[in-house]
Amino acid sequence: MGTFGTGPFSSDGAMEFLEELAERPAERRATALERMFTFVKEQPELLWREFFPEEVVAAAAVVAASLPGGHQFNQKLAELVEHDLVPDVRLAAPVLDLAGAALQALTFVAGPGGPWHQGWTNDTDAAEARETVAVLSQVLILGGSPPA
Repeated sequence: MGTFGTGPFSSDGAMEFLEELAERPAERRATALERMFTFVKEQPELLWREFFPEEVVAAAAVVAASLPGGHQFNQKLAELVEHDLVPDVRLAAPVLDLAGAALQALTFVAGPGGPWHQGWTNDTDAAEARETVAVLSQVLILGGSPPA
């Protein structure tokens, strides 16, 4: 049985995704994330076969970690690296173009009633999962907006 938590990096699937992303050269990680988000958008019927909700949530949080307002996600990634749980996958710089694609993929898997929200065993976990997605969505919305 796997580990599942309400944070974007709090499951075995999310950690495996981060490890796979770390195998790519740093300069290719943004492209890999973009491909994932495009895949989710263009082939949503492959959910549970080719991609899983916790992977998409983790990928969106990697993007958010590089954006203004995403410090909590950046800090969590730094803690995982510090404790030797995963290699560093943080993006070297914000990739504003990815924010919209990340938000769209996140909304598909973790919007209201989305598959990431199914299966929480108690109301506290369900509420914490909704809060994680709300904060993550807000960072992606604001971080992907062009400067005024």
